[in-house]
Amino acid sequence: MAALLDGAGAGRVAKPGMARTRITLKDPARFSDPANLTWERYVAMQARERERYLAERATIPQDALDFKNVSPRYLENAVDQFANNYYSELSATHYVATAAANAPFDELKKSALFQLADEQRHLEMDREVFERARIPESDWLAAWESPGTTCRFFRHLLELEDSIEILVKGNFVAEGAAGPGTFTVLADGAEARGDVLSAVNHRARIRDETRHISYGRALVKALIEDDPANLDTIQRWQDESLQLFSEVARGGERREWWEGFLASYYKIALPQGLRPTF
Repeated sequence: MAALLDGAGAGRVAKPGMARTRITLKDPARFSDPANLTWERYVAMQARERERYLAERATIPQDALDFKNVSPRYLENAVDQFANNYYSELSATHYVATAAANAPFDELKKSALFQLADEQRHLEMDREVFERARIPESDWLAAWESPGTTCRFFRHLLELEDSIEILVKGNFVAEGAAGPGTFTVLADGAEARGDVLSAVNHRARIRDETRHISYGRALVKALIEDDPANLDTIQRWQDESLQLFSEVARGGERREWWEGFLASYYKIALPQGLRPTF
């Protein structure tokens, strides 16, 4: 955690000395988990997901698992993507835990706890990629801290304590933008270059991320219906988040990725009454 937070001030978006705006859901009954999960249903669902994942992973030839079918250039260029995957999940195991611990009502706490278990599973998948690619662990954090990664955004989330702000920014904005479409592109790109393990991991991740986005959308909808004035705060949170994420576009170098990222997010944001940031 210390390594994650080291330098976190660089991701700060509020002016020094200013308290962050908090919003509340005055009527918690407005929010419900769209997946309608209970612990029993969640465990059964994840057992099926794990069985499916292991079956897909079992089809990967050993040479592909050991990254022997990828070029040295691919590995060199992919390290920052591996770092974005791994450290975003590591960050999520912390900020989602904070959201669960501070959740103002039980239905939100339950959704966050199920997500926390998902993020831990994703983290272990992403760690295996680094290890099988034989990238020294001493290089991982440096890759994530380099310009043009998700580092500043996730360090910003790690500074937050308010559950609603964390989940709006983390689930609705970040996962909503980097949702199924982005992971499909990443999976297809990795597979085309011989990185089958990353491809399988990305496709497995999609199913959980879709659920996280769904309850993030339900939370935003409930907040706006509860008090239309909340829209202004959510707009500000969106703007802060996308400004931090814009660094990943690398000044236009990743224009196609950035345009897809925004399009994915605006597809769920604009119907809620939010305005484009860019």
